[in-house]
Amino acid sequence: MALRTLSRAATVGAVAVAAALIGVAPAMAQTSAPPGSPQAATATEKTAAAVRPAITYLTSTFTGYVADETGTFFNNGAPYQLATTCTGFGVNPNGYVATAGHCVDTTTAQGIKSEFVLAAAQQVVAAIPGVDLATAYQYGMANWTVEGATKGSPIDAQISVITGSTTNADALPARVVDYRPLDQGDVALLKVETTDLPSVELATDADVQIGTPVLSIGYPASADAVTDASLEPSNKDGQVSSKKTLGTVPVYETSAALSGGMSGGPTVGLDGRVIGVNSFKPASESQAFNFIAPSNGLSELLSRNGVRNELGPEDKSFRAALDAYYGGHFNDAIAGLDKLLQVHPNHAQATQFKTLAAKARDKFGDTPVAPPAAEGMSPILMWSLIGGGAVVVIGGALTMVLVSRKRRSGGSAPAFGGGNPDLPVGGPGYPQQYPMQQYPMQQYRPAPPQGYLPAPMQPAPAQPAPVQPAPVQPAPVQPVSPPVGFPVVAPQQGWQQDGALYRPAPPAPAEATFDPGATTVVVDNPAPAGCATCGTTLAADAAACTTCGRPRG
Repeated sequence: MALRTLSRAATVGAVAVAAALIGVAPAMAQTSAPPGSPQAATATEKTAAAVRPAITYLTSTFTGYVADETGTFFNNGAPYQLATTCTGFGVNPNGYVATAGHCVDTTTAQGIKSEFVLAAAQQVVAAIPGVDLATAYQYGMANWTVEGATKGSPIDAQISVITGSTTNADALPARVVDYRPLDQGDVALLKVETTDLPSVELATDADVQIGTPVLSIGYPASADAVTDASLEPSNKDGQVSSKKTLGTVPVYETSAALSGGMSGGPTVGLDGRVIGVNSFKPASESQAFNFIAPSNGLSELLSRNGVRNELGPEDKSFRAALDAYYGGHFNDAIAGLDKLLQVHPNHAQATQFKTLAAKARDKFGDTPVAPPAAEGMSPILMWSLIGGGAVVVIGGALTMVLVSRKRRSGGSAPAFGGGNPDLPVGGPGYPQQYPMQQYPMQQYRPAPPQGYLPAPMQPAPAQPAPVQPAPVQPAPVQPVSPPVGFPVVAPQQGWQQDGALYRPAPPAPAEATFDPGATTVVVDNPAPAGCATCGTTLAADAAACTTCGRPRG
């Protein structure tokens, strides 16, 4: 009774352990994210966080002189000075920043020149009654000149690129490397002196389809006019509405809202890659009806100036930490952000997300990272195989315990194979099927696969010599075909092939000699046992000596 109770408890324990192991993968894959946790973040939130370090704030001061058609300078000969703001983004960690062409265009009528003409036209309207501003402006654009401090030079420009946040902003002077005016693509490339500028990657036209979700990012001047000054950009979501042209230049129409100051900022897909540069909107349109310059034009501008678009090491470190944060692996996120801050202590977003990760860990707890799966194997399959292996190991151990206890109680042990009468126990490489009770359990060893050198083993403890059994004819061995859908895995140590499957090799008797090319096995059986007291030879089924009555040992 005690044995039955113990066996039942062991069986229940084995099932529980196996079920727990097998259930690891589904539990990790299907657990729903707690409300309000980083794991529940939307794709838009994740995209905004990933690209935020690369967003830059551009401030520009332009100085120029305006002269009429006779060469007379307006403003009593003094220069006009205009200040503007735009948005930009890093495209290469060596200090290359992209923005809209019209933000830095000092030479064409579509750039900053028109603003100087407008300033002079306003003076004309104020001085000459009856002249309307539109007429004066149109006349000035056709007849007046705008130049820098040196006669005939372009308008003087001082451009600064500001990165970071209000608490640790860095303002770096920038020079214009190259640009295309509004009607030629509206993209520009600036250069600042740094080697660790956060950057983003550019998409191609093939990546953009009608309906592609997008996020347009920038610093709207209208928002700064009604709120406290901030270096946090606005993120406007929408989608690509259509692909059009401006003259012969491609443009994308989007439904993401844009306003003055957001020019030059990136419009990104939800994979974090830039699909276009914020460019323009119809003057009379009040709805979300805006246009961006495709990234292909910016890629061409970079290429012709020998600049490669790429992420820097710090960008990759930050994004890896973000992945850990949004996956609930807060300890890993904090460790990664700490390493980044050691290299770049002023990284505003690394500081921000380190704090967020610590708070989330305290509130939700840390999610352990699953061990990496073997190459070519999905994590769920890996965990299933681990759980299945545990069932085999635990089931085998219980079988050995039950067999040993059956022998002590005088019963017969089941044949090796889990008790399924329809499943052959043999197969290629099996010497012969032996009833397990005929040999001492301790003398069984796994049959090693070909080429495997087993580690030295200690000899098995001495056992009473078994009674010579009747000759056993080997049963014909049939190959086992794999059931449909059963994964074929690489052989493990101590495993051998069984048809199209691999299964654990069966135990072989210690005294048996096996010729792989033979069909039978020769076994050297020990002599029959004699009574330990009087030496009388005992029959195979005798429980005691027939001469002296001593119980069989």
